[in-house]
Amino acid sequence: MLKILALTTALFAAEQGSNPLPGRWTNGYIYSTQYRNSVTGLAAPTNGNSFAYDFKPDGTYPFTGLMQSVMYNCTTTLFSNESGQYTVEGDRLSLRPEKNPYKMTNSCAPSSNREAPGKLINKTYRFRISNDTARPELELKSEDGATQKFSLNK
Repeated sequence: MLKILALTTALFAAEQGSNPLPGRWTNGYIYSTQYRNSVTGLAAPTNGNSFAYDFKPDGTYPFTGLMQSVMYNCTTTLFSNESGQYTVEGDRLSLRPEKNPYKMTNSCAPSSNREAPGKLINKTYRFRISNDTARPELELKSEDGATQKFSLNK
């Protein structure tokens, strides 16, 4: 099985040139349950998240992350928009962020809202691309073993 995955990654890389990553890779979900205010009749925002890397052929990337949580009449939102340079060496992906602004809002506690430049932390992942699903899937494994998966959007 491991040989098949390595061959799939190699074939995908051959199609893409020496860098198999260019493209928009996404992961996220939105809860299908939506609440309606019984007094006003207005629908409340939904819970969910969305994460996306857009790897450019020139070695740059933006990453956007959005998490939203709704409880009763309160909506908490966290948005991050990292950008920087990336390199691919074998099965290693290295990210060097140059900007990482974020914004956090809480509709019930506006005094806790904040925007900041964010930390610039270099990251290295082992990656693999599989075609086991309807769309190619990028798996990123961090040095501590945590795994993230993203689907290619064409």
